[in-house]
Amino acid sequence: MKKNFLLLLITLLVAISASAEVTVCEVSPDKNGHFNCSFIKSGTITWDAASHTLTLNKAVVEHSSETPYDYVYPIRITEDATIVIKGECRLTTTGFVAIGFEGTNSKKVTIQGDGSLYLSSIMRGIYCKCTRLTIKDITLQTTKGINCGDAVLCALKFDNVQADINGVVERFGESITFLNCAITFPVDAYIEHEEYGYFIAQGDGNRATHIIVSRDGGSITGDVNGDQEVNIADINAVMDIILSGSGNLTAADVNKDGEINIADVNAIIDLILGGGAPQDNHEYVDLGLPSGTLWATCNVGANSPEQYGDYFAWGETAPKEVYTWETYKWCNGTWDSLTKYNFQNYYGTVDNKNELEPADDAAQANWGLSWQMPTKAQQDELHEHCNWQWTTMNGVNGYLGTGPSGKTLFLPAAGYKDGTRIVSEGEFGYYWSHSLYYGMSLYAYNHLFFSGSSPGWNKQERSFGLSIRPVRVAQN
Repeated sequence: MKKNFLLLLITLLVAISASAEVTVCEVSPDKNGHFNCSFIKSGTITWDAASHTLTLNKAVVEHSSETPYDYVYPIRITEDATIVIKGECRLTTTGFVAIGFEGTNSKKVTIQGDGSLYLSSIMRGIYCKCTRLTIKDITLQTTKGINCGDAVLCALKFDNVQADINGVVERFGESITFLNCAITFPVDAYIEHEEYGYFIAQGDGNRATHIIVSRDGGSITGDVNGDQEVNIADINAVMDIILSGSGNLTAADVNKDGEINIADVNAIIDLILGGGAPQDNHEYVDLGLPSGTLWATCNVGANSPEQYGDYFAWGETAPKEVYTWETYKWCNGTWDSLTKYNFQNYYGTVDNKNELEPADDAAQANWGLSWQMPTKAQQDELHEHCNWQWTTMNGVNGYLGTGPSGKTLFLPAAGYKDGTRIVSEGEFGYYWSHSLYYGMSLYAYNHLFFSGSSPGWNKQERSFGLSIRPVRVAQN
């Protein structure tokens, strides 16, 4: 069985174009994309037809109707769309729903941004009759929950969600997955599946970090066809789901990223070759550092100390082919359009975040909750309290550090990736930290070393691909 051969089996490309029907309080946008409605009390709401993006910038909408309990939505969209939330936005209505997505052309919907969104309505904060609803990064408070209608998959990613006793999410389709959530709700709040009953979030009753509600109630990872085994039949099952768009979508999302694509095929192949679900079997060394920090003995993506492993852009959790600002996750294609981890207006949206969140930590995403990328302070401690020697291990150049305990740590000089090329391979080592560079949001701290120089801190463009050497998360 060849992995490359399996990848060639997936070649489906779908392009959908649709005419727009977007209204705010029953008003269509003007020729410049602006909405002018008496219900908009402050802020702005604009529509970009080219990118199918509706932007709410500190928008306050107070909608009322002559006929309460009606289906006139303050915001209604009938096609694929992205809603961007900037600043504090509030939508209140005497109608059933605050934001509604419906229609045959509304299939994939995303609500995102760096702001907060408050929704108040009679029945539902959001009604989404679509294929996939994704909510990420924003702070969301809705008094009447989210109704995914006929959705077959809802992937919700956000920092904070609040709901009253009417439920966090009600009446969704086959499956729903919460990823990297911090959800707060009263004791009486619940999640309701209209066919499979009630499911309470994993957590302490007030906060939940991971919720999966599905018809299988939690099956073996990779067992897509439900036969209690993970084998080639499950690869075929995922491919069928990718092509048809139907099936057990929760089980098919093997890597739990909210998407069903070739990455899930790769995950099953890795499970088959590895003999089961990934285990926390990564080795670490106690160098005797003052903080007690334990360092991994190899890079993320490597199986031995001298292997380079994978390269990651800062804040991304998967390797890729091209490392540029155009492909960087946390910007809109240019260095001056940052969408996360930014404290300077000149470089894009400001959120003043200077340490990676767990969802954006490549060490934790790939190795599990027991690992994380090191902070700058941990990297500083490493190079200050170890004796370093430029050497080779199995023919690979790198630095060997000897800690106070007498134990050693080898860091290969893997260089870094710029575009598609590897720069300074065998000459320099670049290792990302967890920390944003204090002087400019375009950069993050990294651990740098090269022949003839002691290791120390450096800054590097976030879009470049660097190595990651994890540290063990302190156990309380």
